Amino acid sequence: MKVIKLEYSFNRQIKGSYLSKALASAINESKKPLLSDYEIFLMVCDIYRAKKTKYLRGNYPSIGQYKRARAILVDARIIDRDQNYPSLWKVVSQGNVLADNIVCVADPYCYISHLSAMQRYGITLRNPHALYITRPTNKIVSKFIKENEAKNNSRLMFLNTETQEQEVIDSPDVKQINHKPKVRGRDVVVKKTKRSGKFIKIKGSNVRIASIGQVFLDMLEDPKKCGGMYHVLEVWDEHASIYLKEISSHINAAGTGIAKVRAGYILSERMGISTDHIQNWVKYVQRGGSRRLDPEASYSSKFSEKWMLSLNV
Repeated sequence: MKVIKLEYSFNRQIKGSYLSKALASAINESKKPLLSDYEIFLMVCDIYRAKKTKYLRGNYPSIGQYKRARAILVDARIIDRDQNYPSLWKVVSQGNVLADNIVCVADPYCYISHLSAMQRYGITLRNPHALYITRPTNKIVSKFIKENEAKNNSRLMFLNTETQEQEVIDSPDVKQINHKPKVRGRDVVVKKTKRSGKFIKIKGSNVRIASIGQVFLDMLEDPKKCGGMYHVLEVWDEHASIYLKEISSHINAAGTGIAKVRAGYILSERMGISTDHIQNWVKYVQRGGSRRLDPEASYSSKFSEKWMLSLNV
């Protein structure tokens, strides 16, 4: 019943082509609060391919036709330029969406991480004002975008009536997303990395969040974004034993040498836990080095002989 009302509203508001009305319905059915020109153009291609809409011009859409239909939807307040992501279109019917959701919609390659993820898992009582997210470097994202475009080529393929061959038609460019320092009124801190971490998708939402093993790994490799190393140790002391299997498995698979050493020290010497993974991490110690438990603090003479680690917290 809700969809019928919205479609009626679209038809009443839109004074334009049948294509514009069909596109408005497709946008509503997507349930996405933000859409790129590329995504909306794919919807137009699907409308053409379905051949259920009256009076479509030509055998396939042009970018010019798309822009004219888009302009009608803007005039009808179906879509509007997003204030935080000006390269994207806000779907007005979806209303206001919170920052932790909208960043994941705008940027399909990012996920919530560090102190923000710790709060979501309930392993910290701190309520960070800033939203921490992680995404691959721009170079890696460019590679992902090209791969995604290749997957969508079938939706852009139409018969050229002159050559009688199937061809991929021109489409709007896919633009990389740049997160502003403040999104939906909330500060956003972005970490770009060559080593993309493990994340999961929250059921029933667009939110992606670092896995619990990834969260504990981030605490060791980037404690500053996790409330500082002193707070990291508090969290490990209280919660690491609960998630020991996930922590050990993920750090063993994805952690750097120094992360394994820090984890080994915390779990074995601070918490008295011994596993095969932890015993194996001893091989990553570096004798004669100046490794520190807290990478942000100065070197301390207090030292773990087993882990060759300055206990500078």
